[in-house]
Amino acid sequence: MVSKWFRTASCHLQDRASRLIACLGLGVTAGLCTLGVYLIGDMRDAAWRQAERNATNLLTLIEQSVARSVEMYDLSLRATAARAQRPDVAALDPELRDFALFDSSARATGLGAILVVDAGGRLRAASDPLVAHDLSLTDLPALQSLRRDKAAGLVINGPLQCKVTGRPVMTLNHRIENPDGSFGGMVTGAIELAYFQDLFAKLHIGEGGAINLFQADGTLILREPFVPGNVVRSIAGGSTHRRFTASRRGSFVENSAIDGAQRLYAFAQLDGMPLIVDVAIGADSIRAIWVPKAVMVGALILGLCLATLGLTVLLQREVVRRAAREASSRAANAELATLALTDSLTGLPNRRRYDEVIAREWRRASRTWAPLSLLVLDTDHFKHFNDHFGHQHGDTVLRAVAGCLKGLLDPVDAIACRIGGEEFGIVLPGATAAEARGVAERVRRAVVGLQIPHAPEVGGVVTVSIGVAHVVPGAQDTPEALFAEADTALYEAKRSGRNRVRLIETVTPEAPSAIRA
Repeated sequence: MVSKWFRTASCHLQDRASRLIACLGLGVTAGLCTLGVYLIGDMRDAAWRQAERNATNLLTLIEQSVARSVEMYDLSLRATAARAQRPDVAALDPELRDFALFDSSARATGLGAILVVDAGGRLRAASDPLVAHDLSLTDLPALQSLRRDKAAGLVINGPLQCKVTGRPVMTLNHRIENPDGSFGGMVTGAIELAYFQDLFAKLHIGEGGAINLFQADGTLILREPFVPGNVVRSIAGGSTHRRFTASRRGSFVENSAIDGAQRLYAFAQLDGMPLIVDVAIGADSIRAIWVPKAVMVGALILGLCLATLGLTVLLQREVVRRAAREASSRAANAELATLALTDSLTGLPNRRRYDEVIAREWRRASRTWAPLSLLVLDTDHFKHFNDHFGHQHGDTVLRAVAGCLKGLLDPVDAIACRIGGEEFGIVLPGATAAEARGVAERVRRAVVGLQIPHAPEVGGVVTVSIGVAHVVPGAQDTPEALFAEADTALYEAKRSGRNRVRLIETVTPEAPSAIRA
């Protein structure tokens, strides 16, 4: 089966039209594959670019909302911290002092009470009169941070449980300094995480996506969708945190440090705030956009490629079959042509072929004034041989004489033909009379040398008589005349006793001077 396939393939490759069809089919297939790869790659890139644009746009919206909320609240904290450092404000009546310290913006939805505490963490003032006066904030991490670092600025902690409301909050803290520059306490406020959680929940980020709010140190403050176990989790030291802190904003694809899922991240560090916000879109949701389309395109391209290859193979097979039929027809025609010009008994050219050869050589000799010789030979007493030995043995004699001619004559210099019955003709282009007579003598002796038995009364062996005619063709000469002269010479040889060679040489006209030159 394999060898048959190889033979078929070899046959296909040997045919020029088949090779052209194969190259064209493979070229179209390669083009379709290239187109498919390009389309699929473009779908993939377009889906990821669109996801990145969507994530960046969503990040901008979230960044502005978070930064605005924190910034407005921070302004109130800064103003409260500045007023709390003034001795004249501290000397006011508690009610007037609270009015001077706190503005109305601190009471907006989602914002907790603003508290002023001394260096020991004891409550000095609160924007909400319902806050207990004996509240102690000595355990707040920000109190120790602000005590140690004068230049700490805004310190954010979270998520924490608010001591006033009991709800999860993110605290914003500023340092208060005494007139001598020593630590005088802090102003602290809280933003309820539910406020941001509600904001994030209204934004659709797709299956597997997430919105995260981190402290600069990598502590997770808030995540949408909310998972209780992720609260206060830190990603510090992970690859995502390193990318977050390497630049102010950007995007990348990475496995999440929270749940290990691959996501496209768009992130930004909030200006002037130790906060990082990111929008993460699940890679699976992005693939769900382009992969089904890619599968359809791939299936279509595959189908077209298979169809192209199938049609190529079918067309190749048809071309090869047609070429084979044409070759077979040409071979058959050539064989028929050969058979039409070949004597079936002896294998020599027949009378029709002799007519073509003598006409061709006559024209050539006429143009060049070259000599042309013709030998006509006849088997002696052939009718008597047939009557004595039978026609089947007579055919054997003719084949033997033909074989002798084939072996003795060079087909380049002499053309032997069977011109009828037991008669043979030999055309010798360019041979002189002497050369033609020499050839005739060799043929005669060769036939005698065969020692084919014949009747005793005619000599005991088969012999031939040969008539030779020689001419340099002129305007008045014809091939028929040459044959008639050779035939006359043949009958002269027979009358002379057979097994003879007789020559008739036509007088050669003088060649034109241009030919002699």
